[in-house]
Amino acid sequence: MTNSNNQVNNDYWGLWSTIGFSLLILITFIATQTLVFFLYALSKLSDHPNVNEAAFLNSLVSNGDAISLAEISAAILGVSITFFFIYLHKRQSIENYLLLHTVTLRTTLKYLALMAIAMIIMAFIAIISEHPTPQIMVDIYRSAKYPALLWFALIIAAPFFEEILFRGFLFEGLRRSSLGLMLTAIITSALWAGIHLQYGLYEIVLIFFIGLLLSYAKTKSQSLYIPIAMHVLMNLLATLEIALNLS
Repeated sequence: MTNSNNQVNNDYWGLWSTIGFSLLILITFIATQTLVFFLYALSKLSDHPNVNEAAFLNSLVSNGDAISLAEISAAILGVSITFFFIYLHKRQSIENYLLLHTVTLRTTLKYLALMAIAMIIMAFIAIISEHPTPQIMVDIYRSAKYPALLWFALIIAAPFFEEILFRGFLFEGLRRSSLGLMLTAIITSALWAGIHLQYGLYEIVLIFFIGLLLSYAKTKSQSLYIPIAMHVLMNLLATLEIALNLS
């Protein structure tokens, strides 16, 4: 029995290796975003030499085009590095490591319906608590000169990277360690919520509970494609809401 468990664990990076590699992935992701923001700022400042630099740099936080370019670039690099670290382990394929297993349409629709219900509940809570849409998201959408690029960043790039890292690489490494499934779901959901510092405490708490829902969906379906699809739907509905409110 012990040998069998050790064999299963050996198929994945250990606890500290998983944490260390995940930290490197996040650092690379943030550094790439920062670099893209810097290059974007340089290109715009060169076109407008008389603009107030401090005010312009501050406005980049909610600039839709800058955020789109930064998110897409960082997500591509982040996913690539994650795949590279899995490849370095040489124990199994990327598909098996992350549980990138295909599922039936019926299963996919079931979990998408679950996400839709969660979104309805969150919308109801927002209404009764009179909590408005985060202003930063409104500003981001309104400032985007290339909306299609922003939609791709929010609906495709962000969900794929975040799920591959948090519900994929980090989740699989941690849950096979001494932490176990429940603690892994809590830790990965908390870390995922923690990277969304552009929002207030209210939104971060909701993101944490959504993380638990995505962890449940990943575990029950045994496929990372399910939380990816749920995440895509969540971001799609949220972006649609903002677009309709501004139309």
